[in-house]
Amino acid sequence: MQTLLKIDGLSDPEVDRVADVLREVAGVLHVEVSAEEGMASVLYDVRADVPVLVAALKQAGYDARAL
Repeated sequence: MQTLLKIDGLSDPEVDRVADVLREVAGVLHVEVSAEEGMASVLYDVRADVPVLVAALKQAGYDARAL
């Protein structure tokens, strides 16, 4: 499964941190983050889901939502 997440206020220095936060979620297979677009593309399996991904970002201090 794949989802796009909108991350408000994302800047270039935060891209690696956001990618790391998402990669730590069980079931995440691949992450691409774009500060320019303020988005993350996440490929994941059945162990993860969109609410878990959004919650991980919110816990790390980012305002995120699925598109």
